[in-house]
Amino acid sequence: MSEIPTVIVPSKEYKELQEKLDGIEQTVENTNAEIIQTLGKKAGRDVGIVYGFAIGLVFVMVVGKLLPIFSKFL
Repeated sequence: MSEIPTVIVPSKEYKELQEKLDGIEQTVENTNAEIIQTLGKKAGRDVGIVYGFAIGLVFVMVVGKLLPIFSKFL
């Protein structure tokens, strides 16, 4: 029967490597979070533009309907 090969790593080297990997992982997570936040800001800006246009259009239509009424009283 064959044995499964095993590797023994000194715990000090393993901990150092694990700390480096944790630092890299944190950097990647922060970068991804910043990218997603930027995309969210862009989407929010686009939605705000559409809402602003829709509200402006409704405002212009309402004022357009009301102005003839005011001109009769003036």
